[in-house]
Amino acid sequence: MIRAGVIGANGYTGSETVRWLLEHPDVSLDCVVSRTHAGRPLADVVPALAGLTDLQCEDVDVGRLEKLDAVFLATTHGAARELAAVLERAPLLLDLSMDHRLEADWAYGLVEWNAERIAMSRRIAVPGCFATAILLALAPFVAAHAVGGPVSVAAATGSTGTGAAPQPAAHHPERFANLRTYKVLDHQHLAEMRSCLGRLGGSPTIHFVPISAPVDRGILATTFVPSDGDGAAIVERAYAHAPLVRIRHESPEIRHVRGTAFADIGVTQGDGVAVVVSAIDNLGKGAASQAVSCLNLVHGLPVDRGLRRIPCTP
Repeated sequence: MIRAGVIGANGYTGSETVRWLLEHPDVSLDCVVSRTHAGRPLADVVPALAGLTDLQCEDVDVGRLEKLDAVFLATTHGAARELAAVLERAPLLLDLSMDHRLEADWAYGLVEWNAERIAMSRRIAVPGCFATAILLALAPFVAAHAVGGPVSVAAATGSTGTGAAPQPAAHHPERFANLRTYKVLDHQHLAEMRSCLGRLGGSPTIHFVPISAPVDRGILATTFVPSDGDGAAIVERAYAHAPLVRIRHESPEIRHVRGTAFADIGVTQGDGVAVVVSAIDNLGKGAASQAVSCLNLVHGLPVDRGLRRIPCTP
């Protein structure tokens, strides 16, 4: 069994990581860290886990954590860098924050496009949620040298993307029955997208408009790729052997990926543009389940091991 620990288990991303690990057939979740709730049962902190685990929240114990096979850093941005420096002897660190996504000595954990590097790495930076949804749509065209100009993206996201602590304008009551844009052309995930695409052979200009949506979880990204190629064929070839990417012939919907590790992608071609719509769960494929996919690759397991879960619909 792979012995794992999660730091930041009380947050949205952390508790989601715990959820996937508890059901993984090859993982033993041995340690959950929450400095705020140290000493309390995890099931009291995350009531959805009642009756499913006896784990107690702990404080950071470097010696204990370094004896595990893998440690997931599901912390706020900035904290993961400090923890990684302290846990230098840990066999495997998976950082779900943005702290290491541009670091050359950390593998970028986009499993469909960087599997070989991930499998050989012991320091993995899990991509951001917007970056995951958009890169999965755009990377096939970049790899095929089929992008004919600047790319435009409009992507809507749920409120859990801002974390468990309420933030002005991002707090769910402020989003209810409302749509608004934010960080237009200046979202922090653009840098990692450019870096990843550059490694695939090109980095087109990306005009990105994020949209705050009145849902709790999920991302629906619409990417406009100038291309005269057969967009559907390009995408289908790229993901022919990707078990967690599902090609849809109708519009993807976030409800069909809610609580899952899947990315659903649909393509419409016309007038010199491929319109690629991608849907993911921002806490699943956009964070926790992708981190578990990286763990699978490092340990020689199928990328979807323990991750093929059916969504609840409607």
